[in-house]
Amino acid sequence: MSTRIRTIILASLIVVTPLLFVANVWQSYRFSQVEGRLERIHRDHLQLLEENKRLIVGIAGLRSPARVRELAEGDLGLEAVPAERIERIRHGREHVEGE
Repeated sequence: MSTRIRTIILASLIVVTPLLFVANVWQSYRFSQVEGRLERIHRDHLQLLEENKRLIVGIAGLRSPARVRELAEGDLGLEAVPAERIERIRHGREHVEGE
């Protein structure tokens, strides 16, 4: 091998080797940044799942008529209306003679 080719190869190695080290450090830095973001997203996801479970339990509790009555009478101070005071309203057109 000629001296010229050896010099070119050596110069290439001298230039490329530090560039590869810099690229490796940069990639490690980026990986740690992404890993940190992923951990935060995972933590937020778990918190949202727990909140969702609590909300579902709350909704289930409000579906019970007894629970609704308890909240209305206890927390809101409402009272049941006697059946004779309830008026039914129908929506839509009723059939009228002559139309």
